[in-house]
Amino acid sequence: MKYIWGILFSAVMIACSTDVELKQSDYEKQIVVDGWIETNGYANVYLTLSSPFLSEYDSVSIRKSFLNYAKITLTNSANESEILTLFRYDDFFPPFVFRSVQMKGVEGETYQIKVEVSGKVVTASTTIPKAPVITSALMVPVSDSSGLVKIKVRSVVNNTQRLFTQVRSIKADQYFHPSRIALFDIKPATEEEITIYRSKETNLSAINLKIGPYSGWDLYHYALNDTVYLKIGTVDSISYKVLKSLSMDNLSVDNPFTFNTGGVQSNISGGIGRWTGIGMAPLQMVTK
Repeated sequence: MKYIWGILFSAVMIACSTDVELKQSDYEKQIVVDGWIETNGYANVYLTLSSPFLSEYDSVSIRKSFLNYAKITLTNSANESEILTLFRYDDFFPPFVFRSVQMKGVEGETYQIKVEVSGKVVTASTTIPKAPVITSALMVPVSDSSGLVKIKVRSVVNNTQRLFTQVRSIKADQYFHPSRIALFDIKPATEEEITIYRSKETNLSAINLKIGPYSGWDLYHYALNDTVYLKIGTVDSISYKVLKSLSMDNLSVDNPFTFNTGGVQSNISGGIGRWTGIGMAPLQMVTK
């Protein structure tokens, strides 16, 4: 509490002064990786350049952060490799994605990426764990018009399974994105019930910025007339820590008195970001 009051006092003092000038030391931009590969899915890698905290953001500076001229090599534990192909998707930010067109994710395999750009080399490695078993997926009404999505997951391995949950709402015309609480631990040889909470769509579109149909709704609930698709997967312990730190950082944005004291972690060598293997269960469709 003393720390919070200290911040507020400092903010007031700065606001009362007209002579404050913030200077930023020399900053070296880093390569930022947002990449994943799922069971039976192609690899996807988005690249950007990091920016200093005091940067002025406009359309020009944002475009300068895009990296669409890198060479990315994907290699699996069978020593097979492929150079990823660049595609453009204007509905996403950034609008460029590097994808594999031959190699797909296989359960139990390890996947490395090597990013080469402007004389720099960035590397990362991940594994695709065994997929979870989903025994049920239901929309449970909480009012005449809204409900919560609940699933039951059975563990089939002898160690803790770390779940990563993603959702897509047909009513909101969304792409898949992490649920409000996206990471769970499932104990060995157990069946557990998990609530999949609705979250805000965070994709940035340069074409269609609009208020969604869930504007004003309870943050966690879905409409009973919605159709929700679920991607339930498992991640290894390293990816879990990285995704957990990103999730905590995202949740802290909605609460000015919440701090992500652990910071955002990374499993990228030579850069920052995440490269995640996901063991996918079959796609689940949930309706009333």
